[in-house]
Amino acid sequence: SITMLLRCILFAALWGCFSARLAKKVEPNYQACNNKLAMSFPYCNTSLSFSARVQDFVGRLTLKEKISLISAWPKYDTCPVIINPIERIGLPGYMWLVETNTGVSSACVGPDKCATTFIGPGGLGASFNRSSWWAKGDVISSELRAFSNINWYRGIGSHPYKFYKIGFDGFGPNINIVRDPRFGRNSELPSEDPMLSGTYASKYVQGIQQVSSNGYYKMLSYAKHYDAYSVETDRAHFDAKISTFDFWDTYLAQYELIFTEGKVSGAMCSYASENGRPSCANSFLLNEVVRKKLNRPDAVFMTDCGALNNMVTGPPLKVSPEEAAAFSINNGTDIDAGDSIWYSHLESAVQNGLTSEAVIDKSLSRSMMQLFLAGRFDPPSSVPWTSITEEVINSTAHQRVNYEAAEQSFVLLRNNDDILPMKEGKKIAVLGPQAVQQFGLLSDYYGDMVCWEPHERANNKTWDCIPTIGDQIAALNNKGGGSTSIAKGVDINSSNSSGIAAAVGLAKEADVVVLVLGIDRTIEHEGIDRKTTTLPGLQDEFAAKVLAVGKPTVLVLVNGGILSIDSLKHSRVDAIVEAFYPSTQGAKALANVLFGHSSRAWGRLPVTIYPKDYINQISLTDFDMSKPPGRTYRYYTGQALWPFGHGLTYAKFDQKCSVSGQGVEFNVQCEITNVGSVSGDEVVMVYHFVSGAIRKYCKDKHPVPLKQLVAFERIHLVPKQSTTVNFFIGEKELSLTTKDGARKVYSGTHFINVWNGNTNTNPLSLSVESP
Repeated sequence: SITMLLRCILFAALWGCFSARLAKKVEPNYQACNNKLAMSFPYCNTSLSFSARVQDFVGRLTLKEKISLISAWPKYDTCPVIINPIERIGLPGYMWLVETNTGVSSACVGPDKCATTFIGPGGLGASFNRSSWWAKGDVISSELRAFSNINWYRGIGSHPYKFYKIGFDGFGPNINIVRDPRFGRNSELPSEDPMLSGTYASKYVQGIQQVSSNGYYKMLSYAKHYDAYSVETDRAHFDAKISTFDFWDTYLAQYELIFTEGKVSGAMCSYASENGRPSCANSFLLNEVVRKKLNRPDAVFMTDCGALNNMVTGPPLKVSPEEAAAFSINNGTDIDAGDSIWYSHLESAVQNGLTSEAVIDKSLSRSMMQLFLAGRFDPPSSVPWTSITEEVINSTAHQRVNYEAAEQSFVLLRNNDDILPMKEGKKIAVLGPQAVQQFGLLSDYYGDMVCWEPHERANNKTWDCIPTIGDQIAALNNKGGGSTSIAKGVDINSSNSSGIAAAVGLAKEADVVVLVLGIDRTIEHEGIDRKTTTLPGLQDEFAAKVLAVGKPTVLVLVNGGILSIDSLKHSRVDAIVEAFYPSTQGAKALANVLFGHSSRAWGRLPVTIYPKDYINQISLTDFDMSKPPGRTYRYYTGQALWPFGHGLTYAKFDQKCSVSGQGVEFNVQCEITNVGSVSGDEVVMVYHFVSGAIRKYCKDKHPVPLKQLVAFERIHLVPKQSTTVNFFIGEKELSLTTKDGARKVYSGTHFINVWNGNTNTNPLSLSVESP
């Protein structure tokens, strides 16, 4: 066709451009110290220390120029924080905001050259796999560097996108805990558990922020959204009331890990306020916690887009623009994004005595130091990361990392009579709205472009490169001699019942039914909270009619936030799989897992799946973790549909654990054996809880969690293979959070429970003597 011919011609032209770009050496976006004027200044003298160069750089600027380097240029969209150049010292502009929670937000370079779009963070959390998290960071940082090295850009605004070029930093991971199942952005988060979330984040950041042998960061990483951000309703003015206990026990715990172990470069402060103080003007969070207590004076904080403007419109604060500018920078914020508060009002705030140029110098110095560490001010030939080319973008190796992450993310909630794995060669009906979805498989921040389109049509995004779950199941089953029918039956969320009868008819003709239900980003996304946690539209009604047919049925759930499927759990459905948002590689991975073609499959729940009535028992805006019925597995006293950590596997494992030690130092040793007939991965989770006597002693002092994840490992074993896993249990693992936020080890009897998510085990008793 003419359309195909034109696409082929454009494809050839693009590859010609790629070849020409490879032949011609180009400098990375925003490269500084690359002209005669700039090279005449000491800040470009590589024989000097970074500190001396930053000091020289800042000292050469006027107050207005300093402000312009840490605030968005109003000439363009202010959210990406485009910084205008300082031509009199030879400095090019810069753009700060590139999203990297799930992939590098970017325009596609060409066919099959779009950023790798990872599975949703919930699925990554479910894998309990540190190496997978590090590998994701390695992929993200390689691709961001590649985009920067070839002068590429984000795919926002209208084409040409030349004002949105990608630099050296990215914002992600998002690690606020899954506090309430209604929060509209749960799809962005890895877990409800601070330790699991913080460990995921730390490994991800370590993969991102690799340092070359001569000291240059591969990429700068900034976490989000600091802190305690988990309400979308009236988010610009929401004020969370949080006790000191809950701050340190829950809302700061994962950030403590990412700042101390992950060494993240900084964070985006959130829209929300805590106890009357906006996050982006909260000296307790920014200065007292991170820069002092966690010993990270170098950490950089940027506002979420427009957060300072919220301080002007109020509540909880309602101040003048000059006061908002001064209040935020005085209390620890370094970069203003999404409004012109600093750009237009910070200078007058200095003139009126509300803040000082010295405070501005400190924020600017922190921000510039990090760009020096990324190599922006040094010759590209001296920065190894500038050699990364566009060949890495969505490469076979990167696709494999994403595919393997998907394999390990699915959670097998039920498998009655071992209906899974399925056998090829059957008559299979794949039914449900998520069986045919493409866009619906994507999680948050899926990228400015996922599937390539010519740039003049890029704003009309296509999802054609994403295989559907139905098609991937059909490909395997039909190859094995079977036949597969596919029908959505109903929409994700509508009252249209016209497709139900035909889909039920296909179920009657099938040997096995795979029912794929769920939600998508029309139900949960930034800006809205969910009203319920049940399946929307006619999905429950549709499922009941399919199940009434009486055929063996596998239920697959696609979602970010949990789905309370009370009636389906108690129905005759044979197997249930939680698939989260599996993204571009997920349908293929899921099909292989369902047919038993993966020995690395299955994760464990990183969240509690509550019954549907849970949301009627607790307010969305209540941030008290232990108030009945409690939040997360650590404090929830009700009966979950499935608890945190639950998950089955095809393989069968046996574990024998023992403990040794005394005082506050113990070693738990577990011998894990694959006693089944297939290879598989085992997730070994270690939980700590205290005796009734300690719990009684603490009753009037502070809340005590029911149990707490303190360690975990994921291992792979072939049939009859055994391995030994050791866990050190010390003061950190044995301690409880006190009312004032400190950590304390109580003498007495403690317990360690080693659990694989599906087999009950007897806890190990420890006699603890606190020093």
